[in-house]
Amino acid sequence: MATVLSLVELLKGSSDPVLAGVAESIITVDQLVAQIPFRSVGLSDHLTWKREKALPVVSKIASGDNITSTNALAYDRVTSYLRRLVCDQDIDNLDAGAAGGMLQAKAEAIGRASKAMGRTFGDDIITGAPAWTVTVNDYGASGATSATIVIGPGQDPRLGNAQIRYVHSGTTVAYKAPGDSDFGAAVTYATGVKIYSQNPNKWVTVTLATLSANGIVTLSFVANSNEIDGMERLLAAAQTITASTNGDAITLATLDQLADLVTDSNGPKCYIMPSRTRRAVGALLRAAGGATMGEFKAMSFGTGADVMVPTYNGIPILRSDFIPITDTQGSSSAATKVYCATLGDQAGLCGLYSEAGMDDVGGEIIASGLNGIQVVNLGTVQNADAKRVRVKAYWGVASKTEKGLAAATGITS
Repeated sequence: MATVLSLVELLKGSSDPVLAGVAESIITVDQLVAQIPFRSVGLSDHLTWKREKALPVVSKIASGDNITSTNALAYDRVTSYLRRLVCDQDIDNLDAGAAGGMLQAKAEAIGRASKAMGRTFGDDIITGAPAWTVTVNDYGASGATSATIVIGPGQDPRLGNAQIRYVHSGTTVAYKAPGDSDFGAAVTYATGVKIYSQNPNKWVTVTLATLSANGIVTLSFVANSNEIDGMERLLAAAQTITASTNGDAITLATLDQLADLVTDSNGPKCYIMPSRTRRAVGALLRAAGGATMGEFKAMSFGTGADVMVPTYNGIPILRSDFIPITDTQGSSSAATKVYCATLGDQAGLCGLYSEAGMDDVGGEIIASGLNGIQVVNLGTVQNADAKRVRVKAYWGVASKTEKGLAAATGITS
């Protein structure tokens, strides 16, 4: 199994000053980015794993009764895809001299690029959503080409086209994702209905035109924004606590509910929320009897000294200001989400990185290693008196079990 370490842990063991500087720039941006463990997918651009779907049935029999055999464990195959994060920096030769030399200027440029990558990845972990361009071909169901279709996570159009089957008698629709051998269960059509493929981890939401005949709708789709599937898309509906019509202030009871929903135990559990909500939780804790030193935990975020992080029932509360505070909940347009997750490779939330390109022996790579981070010297810029450096990584996010991630929506505090 690949070694699974967070950026903070890898920073502790790095003897490469370039990589150490890159990691420190990235992990000081966001507390979740600092703590989430990463694992290698080798040279691949994705990770596929089996998600438990059903357990075998246990027989309870009397003496002499026959034992009914059952199938062994049933699984679905789930895939998470990685995306490129790349930032180039040009350093003017004359300006570099005035700034203390080219080496110093490159170090500063690499630091700026790394910080930008950290912010981008921190945002994508939460809100990442590939924007798919969908081409619809209608076979038999008149008007279906005007369909509005939203593609769910974990789907690869390289595996072929997808299909939606419409049956006019009963007005049902069913979905078959790229790579699946059959359609999922048919459901009664309604505007914006979510339909699942044979593998229920793949889904689409669909709005069709007025239909009058049976037909097959074939979909081809390509991503026009190269983002990963973030936590908002990985979250299972059954793992969501929905607020009242116009939203609710955070309560300790809501945090209790979230923790109860996250039953995975393959990693440390944490809450993740924006700073305003963490302040509100702090006020609740003080009102309930005072936030004592026992309700804080020292955690490392790569800045040298440990940071005291508040906890609730022993669970650290991590801050991520990449969680939007502009969600709409009824009359409120300033709602947000609060997450609870386990951070771990075996089942919880985990970062992914590819080692593609790290075996380059052409001398362009200045440094490589830390969870797939590469610093590349691109040499002289062709049309400018400048040198160019590139910081890049191939990163993704996986949530191996639905029970390792939960969220409360419509939080107004």
